[in-house]
Amino acid sequence: MKRRLFAAIACILLCLAVLPGTASADTGPKPAVTITVVNAPAGEYYLDLLITDPEPDHDNIEVADYDPELIAGLKSWEDEGWYPALVTGTRAPLFGELTAEADGIHRFSYHGLPRTFRIAVSGPGGAQATAEPFTRTVFYTHLTYDWETNTITSATSPAGFYGLQFLSTLVPTLIIEGILLWLFGFRAKRDWLVFLIVNLATQAGLHLWIGSGAMAAGSHPLYYLVLIVAEVPILLVELAAYVFLLKEHSRLRRAAYAACANIASYALGYLPLHWAVEFLSR
Repeated sequence: MKRRLFAAIACILLCLAVLPGTASADTGPKPAVTITVVNAPAGEYYLDLLITDPEPDHDNIEVADYDPELIAGLKSWEDEGWYPALVTGTRAPLFGELTAEADGIHRFSYHGLPRTFRIAVSGPGGAQATAEPFTRTVFYTHLTYDWETNTITSATSPAGFYGLQFLSTLVPTLIIEGILLWLFGFRAKRDWLVFLIVNLATQAGLHLWIGSGAMAAGSHPLYYLVLIVAEVPILLVELAAYVFLLKEHSRLRRAAYAACANIASYALGYLPLHWAVEFLSR
């Protein structure tokens, strides 16, 4: 038993060693929009996001490096109060390119990514923009823009996105905390059922909080510290649940397991949340 407890403590110390190097003022995921253009005409074209409040504090591109006629096409809607975000500039930095990648995909990301926008394109045949604004509701948004119909024909499903995000933390949490449950000597089927139910409930609460907050379609510069705020009530709930519902061993060991399991799952499970979702959502 001492060997198992030593292994559990060693695992926690390893997790704690990971923490100092992972948090800084600008860590964590950044919102992103990926646009796939279909039925595009032959020849070079530019694509930008039209916004109503440019406030050009940041120059996102060097406009002089681009074709002035195509740039003029993107700026055709300024009289209507709509400005191309990359071309005009934004309040916060916006990463992206006017030209498409080899597969016809355009990617926009970082803090300057607008919540609501129209898609504008400018090519050899002239310029056009979607009539209706699009509002992001998820962190990573995938859109398909049809050039011929000048419409967005598909967008990321919020249900699918949040389901994937839920699994991206639930699965590593069950693995990490399940290993520790075993190392702490819990073997009874009832205790494992309690473990499963408690984690399903706390993970659901975590994602309801994330989905209803500012990080649903935006980002937070102190992302990891924000997750710590969410982790505190999770720790308290799991601590109470395990102390009173687990039946094996002493209450002190149950409490020690709850604390160790939450530290481990935060360090090795929650922190890479955005890496898993970003990879799987491509």
